[in-house]
This record gives sequence, structure tokens and C-alpha cells, in this order.
Amino acid sequence: MSGPASVIILFWAPLFIIQQLNNHWAITQFLINNWPDILAFITGVLGVWLTIKQNIWCWPMALISVGISIVVFYKQRLFGDMSLQWVYFFAGIYGWIYWNQNKNKTFKITPTPKKYVPWLLVATAIQSVVYYFLLLRVRGDQALLDALLTAASLTATYMMTKKWLENWAVWVLIDACYILLYGIKSMWLFALLYLVFTLMALSGWIKWRKSVH
Repeated sequence: MSGPASVIILFWAPLFIIQQLNNHWAITQFLINNWPDILAFITGVLGVWLTIKQNIWCWPMALISVGISIVVFYKQRLFGDMSLQWVYFFAGIYGWIYWNQNKNKTFKITPTPKKYVPWLLVATAIQSVVYYFLLLRVRGDQALLDALLTAASLTATYMMTKKWLENWAVWVLIDACYILLYGIKSMWLFALLYLVFTLMALSGWIKWRKSVH
């Protein structure tokens, strides 16, 4: 090959190689700088997927994701979310033990008993108020939204440990609101994670509902 074509190739080939190297370097830097968020993303998705499958390994996956999230939320001054992760951590241990103890028993998915619904609503409302003033005291960011979602998440977590069907409907609403919160904080990986959670919670609702009916 000779002439203008060879000149163009000789000119553009080094530029193309440099561009590819820059792209690989950018990806490497992204992975290095964001590995906690990425690991939380992967283990979080696995945890929800295994929960839908009613697989007990959902709990250790959730514990890994929660542990990482505690550090991330502390750095972002989302103290409500950070505190919630600690509750998730101990709830995860409880859920792991509870599911394990009942693995040989008839531990079926059931609708939420109607007599508990008012108590769940009252408990969520009271928690929201308490968390809101606590977050104001420690100067947490997005205190109102953080408090509401923290309280609702605790309620949904309790419902999940009991295998109450409607826990998934509650999670759909909560996870959708978390997309907004993390978007406000420019925490885009977590916003994407909670978009996935929203879709998975919807899938969980559909699959668990079929098993009830």
C-alpha cells in the first residue's frame, strides 16, 4: 500500500492506539475509584434475586452489600441511610437464622395479616418523625426524604423476614423513591442499583403472588 492511503494509516494508527489506551485507562481508573459501589451493586442485585428465589444465600449477599454501603453513605452524610444499613445488617443475620431454622418446616408465603397493617403504618409514621429530628440534629443531608425512606425500609424488611407477600409492593415504592434521592446526591451507581431493585421488586411481587394464588 502506498500513496495517500498509507499516509492516512500511518497518521491515524498511533492516534487510534493512544485513544484505546486512554479508554482502557479511564475504565481502569473508574473501577479503582468506584470498586466499593460496584461490589455493593453486584452483591445487592444477587441478594434481591436470591430472595425472589427464596434461596437462603440471599442473606449473606445482602450482608456484604450492606457492609459496603455503610461506608459509602457515611461519606455522603446520608446518616439515615447509614443507620438503616446497620439495621439491615442485624436484620440480615436475623433473617438468615430465621430462614435456616424454618427450612424444614412449612414456611410459606402469605398475605400480610390485616390486623397488622394499622400497626405497621403507625410504626412507620412514628419512626419517620423520630428519624427526621435525629437527622436534623446531626445535620444529615435530605433529612425528610431520608427519614421517610429509612422508616419504610425497616417496615418492609420486617415484612420480608416474615415472607409476607406485600413486602415487594412496599419495596417497589421505596426503591423508586431512592432513585430520586441518589440522583439528587449524584450517586449514579446507587441510583442505577435502585432502578434495578425497583424492577426486581416488581418481579418478586409477581412471582410470589403466583405462589400464593
